Amino acid sequence: MYTDVMLQRIEDARQLLYQMEQQYGLRHPRVLKQSMELDELLNRYYRSTYRKNVKPIA
Repeated sequence: MYTDVMLQRIEDARQLLYQMEQQYGLRHPRVLKQSMELDELLNRYYRSTYRKNVKPIA
């Protein structure tokens, strides 16, 4: 469930970023802020899935 919610949030943030880029251009502060928010969501998602997939060595 958490994964589905997280993936939807990532997709929503990605779509918003694309729309903002079309409206304001790549270097606008709002676009940069949205890009950082998307990066943070992606980092959280990858950290949470990485922990689930790591198996102990011993």
